[in-house]
Amino acid sequence: MHICLNKLSALALLRSLRAEEEDPDWTVCGIPDADPWPQKRWSRRIVPYLQLGRSEPPSRSNPIEVIVPEVSAEPRASFFSVRTCDENLPPGSFLRVTSEYTIPCPELLFLELSEAMDRAALELVGYELCGSYARDAADPRTGGVTHGIEPVTSVRKIESYLGRCPGRRGLAAARAALRNVRDNAWSAMEAIVSLMLVREAEDLGYGISDVTLNEHEAFTRELRSRSSAAVRIPDISLNDLPISFNYDGYGHLDLGSADVSSLGESGLGTMLAAVREKYVDDIRRNRELLAHGRIVLPVVAEDLVERAGLDAVVLEAILAAEHLVGSSGDVGARVRRALANDRPARRQQLIWSIYPWHAGPSLGAY
Repeated sequence: MHICLNKLSALALLRSLRAEEEDPDWTVCGIPDADPWPQKRWSRRIVPYLQLGRSEPPSRSNPIEVIVPEVSAEPRASFFSVRTCDENLPPGSFLRVTSEYTIPCPELLFLELSEAMDRAALELVGYELCGSYARDAADPRTGGVTHGIEPVTSVRKIESYLGRCPGRRGLAAARAALRNVRDNAWSAMEAIVSLMLVREAEDLGYGISDVTLNEHEAFTRELRSRSSAAVRIPDISLNDLPISFNYDGYGHLDLGSADVSSLGESGLGTMLAAVREKYVDDIRRNRELLAHGRIVLPVVAEDLVERAGLDAVVLEAILAAEHLVGSSGDVGARVRRALANDRPARRQQLIWSIYPWHAGPSLGAY
């Protein structure tokens, strides 16, 4: 069989493939007809649904989303949700990714998802597609995350693609979401922090639009000769201020998850030594970046979970910049405007809605 997936079904397969394939061999193609060959008709048992992060075959209540080139090519099966591609698309809009599946290219997928997702969710998908991680296909909110993989697109490529799709459905929503996406996120939590920073105050963010993720800070020769590393890489750097953020989640310096009783004395010693080594490297990194003119403020998971926790971190960053360089300029003004009135409570609701915990879906965006 072969079929072209769409929207959330295509995103699920893309996540699976990014997690599994180190060097994917994907081929640009046109949009194919849905074809059950070598079977004569469609049935649920011939669809490789496990690749889509599903534990059960598709059904009328939980269909697979597909796209076909014309009405006559629609698969006759109740477990498909079918969209006909009745508009011209730029060349290279579809990728043959497995023997059974074609999907929209990442840029078209971002556009297609603008009709299926709240804006904050779409923004986070943008970070994921332009970043070096992939969420879990079966449980994208709380499932495991694959790190250290190549981005499949960039903000520039998505922007260019959208520019070649005038009048297409979802275009305005996709462009609005893309304004808050940044390249090169290395983790899903890093993406959440960045998203909250760059969103405008009116959209419950902090209005710090000019940020760079995971940019190498190369030291001077004098410092490099005495430091433990030639470069350091803060998670999120504010380009208008000498401030960076590093996200340190529950897995950072993690002692709580270890089964100490099973480690034995030598195993416990090895674990504590590794934690100490990481702690020392963190301290040295922060000192070296400070000597290079950049303050690094850690952000912890509790800052996102507790009420107004991230507000406090961002305000601390502004105050630190003002002490260091005398002024926070327009950035400080935008942050203070974001902290005013009723926005902190509404902002916290947004953070909770996109945070990776099981209560999130009841709150909205993701």
